[in-house]
Amino acid sequence: MSDSFRDARFNRHYRRIELGLRLLAHGARPQTASDWSGLTPDRLVTLKRRWMPDANSGFRGPAPTSFQPFFRSSLRAQHAAIFASLHRAVALQPAESNEPNRKIARSLDDGERLCEAFEICKEWEPDSSLEFDQAVLLACGIARSEELELARCSTCSCALLIDKLALLEDKCDRCRRQARRNPSHRSRTSPHSVRP
Repeated sequence: MSDSFRDARFNRHYRRIELGLRLLAHGARPQTASDWSGLTPDRLVTLKRRWMPDANSGFRGPAPTSFQPFFRSSLRAQHAAIFASLHRAVALQPAESNEPNRKIARSLDDGERLCEAFEICKEWEPDSSLEFDQAVLLACGIARSEELELARCSTCSCALLIDKLALLEDKCDRCRRQARRNPSHRSRTSPHSVRP
């Protein structure tokens, strides 16, 4: 076995541990942390006890599966759109720039990119109520592009999260309110895809 192969395996092993701890620090459910890091739930519990003794127990139960919480308020939709935009910017490598809806795999690279986007989002919007498991659901949902789409407001070009199963809106909440006040600025309702 060559030294470079051993070094690569060693580095990959410690990347898994680092990602697992990073996921747990963000409040990811144990199954989510296990799926993305490749570590068993028992190994994650041991690592958490050793390296994060003061951390809270985190969320329990199954990960969320519904996109509806993102649309319960305009603020939640705005925070979701911000995360989705940041994730798209972080996740796309230069060679993938022509594939805005690249599929997300449960891999170390994609797990690290999810964490990076989540950390940037929390730094930018510290009051955001977005949980890590919701962020994973959001990123995967946009990549599949079956029920969700990341678009731009047709008026101000801000990021806009579109529920493809509901009435399509091409304006953000702020621009819709302005259009109601000033009917002369109305436009048709068809989403425009965001270009990264």
